[in-house]
Amino acid sequence: MPIKFIIFIILSIVVAIFAVKNMDMVEVSFYDFSLNSHDFRVPLLIVILVSLAFGFFLAWIDGWVAKMKLKSIIRRNNKMIESLDEELSKYKKPSLSEYTESKK
Repeated sequence: MPIKFIIFIILSIVVAIFAVKNMDMVEVSFYDFSLNSHDFRVPLLIVILVSLAFGFFLAWIDGWVAKMKLKSIIRRNNKMIESLDEELSKYKKPSLSEYTESKK
């Protein structure tokens, strides 16, 4: 099994144990776009799981963006390699066998 999967399972178990032990109701406050304060009472379990899911989502987005940048760089480098190969073939001297075959 990959090490990342094992670490993910261990962290999931730790978070689940922490969340189950903290089932108390907590008050969550935030401001909307009009700067009005809103208060909600929700179980701490929900706050923990939503925060964890949001963190995973942000990490996934960051990884996806990095992957797209790398793919773009690879594509650009492959095009550069192809153009340099074509340019190199223009300046390459023909081998002896190619030279004798073209004379026939």
